[in-house]
Amino acid sequence: MVFQIDLLYVDNTILWDIHSMIDKFLPTLEKFQQTEQQYIDYFSAKGEKDILSKVISNMKGTAEIQASQGVDAWLAYGVYLPAIERIFALHAGESEADFYSRTQYPQEIVEAYTLFDHDIATLIAADKYSRLHQHNTAVNTAIWPLNDAGHSINLNDYPARIKAKI
Repeated sequence: MVFQIDLLYVDNTILWDIHSMIDKFLPTLEKFQQTEQQYIDYFSAKGEKDILSKVISNMKGTAEIQASQGVDAWLAYGVYLPAIERIFALHAGESEADFYSRTQYPQEIVEAYTLFDHDIATLIAADKYSRLHQHNTAVNTAIWPLNDAGHSINLNDYPARIKAKI
């Protein structure tokens, strides 16, 4: 695994340098809470009991359609992909410890792009990030900036990440 960020190694465990900063496109609850509530209200009015499952299902369906065109839509979520996958995993019953063990995603990145206790708002923020970049970023881009100092995440460094079936 190769990161373009300062790392400390202890017994082959990667620890983030305390001075590293993640500050690119961070979500805020104030920005996405209203839209989250609109989703909840909309799906509740339609009788949907598990709104998060509905949102997840819609995201997976969209990814399948794009995969048929040779696009790994999951990569388009960029820095948000680890947070998205955490939501999917926990919703499916996987423990947080098992999620981190399976994916090897840095917890610092997952947490930076997660609005805790607001999974739908997190997924909305991820979708907005993806749409923001769709016109100026090549499809299937795997390297995404975490800050303006040149630190990034290469999603292809995580073989257990969710991938499109192209």
